[in-house]
Amino acid sequence: GSRPGFPSKSGPRLVDSDALLRILTLPRHLAIIGAGYIGCEFASIYRTLGCAVTLMEKESRVLPGWESEAGERVAQMLEMRGVAIQLNRNVSLQQIEENEEGIRVQVRDGPAVEADLVLVATGRKPNLEGLGLGALGIDDTSFLKVDDRMRLSNAGLYAVGDVNGISLLDSTAFSQASVAIHSILGRESCFDQRWIPRCIHSEPPVAAVGFSEGEAKLRGLECQVASETIRLVSDLERSVIDPEPTFVKVIIDSASRHFLGCLAVGDHAPVIVNIATIAMKSGLTIDQLLETSLIQPSASQALLAILRKTCFLRQSG
Repeated sequence: GSRPGFPSKSGPRLVDSDALLRILTLPRHLAIIGAGYIGCEFASIYRTLGCAVTLMEKESRVLPGWESEAGERVAQMLEMRGVAIQLNRNVSLQQIEENEEGIRVQVRDGPAVEADLVLVATGRKPNLEGLGLGALGIDDTSFLKVDDRMRLSNAGLYAVGDVNGISLLDSTAFSQASVAIHSILGRESCFDQRWIPRCIHSEPPVAAVGFSEGEAKLRGLECQVASETIRLVSDLERSVIDPEPTFVKVIIDSASRHFLGCLAVGDHAPVIVNIATIAMKSGLTIDQLLETSLIQPSASQALLAILRKTCFLRQSG
């Protein structure tokens, strides 16, 4: 596993994500340093609980490790819910002052933030202490390096999950464990991050699988890209009058018509990406998926709507 990379012993009002979960009293104002998936999830949770929340990020957008559309839409929805977002704010510990009444975050190029509690959500580090890996010649000062069968340089050792740093998500750990077990049993199995769906449980949720548009183009792949924001009406909606919008983006191989990637932002994002994942793993073309009958109304209809748009773009192009 892994743990927050920030030492939470700095003070009672300056905490990491583990320490925050042990605090039973809600702060009036929570300031969060770091707008990655941990920062966005906690911003969503504490704003829903009624706390004032300020989210600060050193990069120019929220969720800098994801496609820009994901960060833009999450930022928009968080701000609509009342979260204050400050970008391009590189905060160091020296800029944080703690006192009996609260905590103050002094930003070089902006106004200071006064809060009751500051969460530092700027990364994690692996739990490797006490395993004796150094004695085996394995570098245990950072995330462990593994091959596609989850093996360390010492072929008799395997490392799955957070300790290898490939992706700090449970879906990745589960898949890696399966690959390692198959390898140990002598069965052919390799890990490929492309097939692993990933999800951020913020409000709204964000989910993705496969290549992003930029990754596909960097690999020289000829692809078609289509995206749309759809207001889905399903049996899970609170209201059929003004349902929540869901953004869906697909990347399709122009020649084979197979999925290269899918991104979704909205309440139905995990369901949509799960369908795309099954299609990718099964080798279905988008034409085959469009021939499949699905329940209406349902979230899956959003994916089909985008695929129909992709077919139209191909025909008109």
